[in-house]
Amino acid sequence: MTDTDIVPLDNGEMDEISRAAALEANKLASRPLIDHLADAVAKDDMGNLVLEAKAGDKIIIERFASVLSHRPWLDTRTYIIESVDGVTGDIRLFDPDMNQEAMSNYITGTQRGYRFKLPNSKGLNIGKRKRGRPKKNPTGVPEEAKPVQLDANGQPIKKKRGRPPGSKNRDRDTIVAEKKAKIDRRKTKKGARA
Repeated sequence: MTDTDIVPLDNGEMDEISRAAALEANKLASRPLIDHLADAVAKDDMGNLVLEAKAGDKIIIERFASVLSHRPWLDTRTYIIESVDGVTGDIRLFDPDMNQEAMSNYITGTQRGYRFKLPNSKGLNIGKRKRGRPKKNPTGVPEEAKPVQLDANGQPIKKKRGRPPGSKNRDRDTIVAEKKAKIDRRKTKKGARA
């Protein structure tokens, strides 16, 4: 067999390729939208790239795998800048979610397709892992709050918890009768099956 011969893929390989494509699509669906945020990297009068943030500020970095041909999205994380080297473009970062140090370069990063954004004033923290079902595409826009219900005096109505007023405990005879009825129902079902 030569290099020019075309070898058709068998079903196992095609299934693996389609599974990988589905996994990639699911990952892209969870990618947060950061288009509305301000850019952290700008050009100065001489055409050089300049980082708009300084040490102590937060920055959001969206990274892509530049070594792969289709450049898949890797992650979008919020970092705290520890130091910036304006000549080389190196940025020392701290990731508070993972509690670890990180490094990036805003000059070579923009050439690779990384996006550097400044977080808005809402305190949006992208990349933070939370328990429970994650939100799809967080935007940082606060949800509309429900209007507060007021009573006749204009005071907010406090939601009460627990048992509603007027409900009473069942007496012992009622509880025993309900248990006996439940046992009888089970016996009749069991007898019908047998």
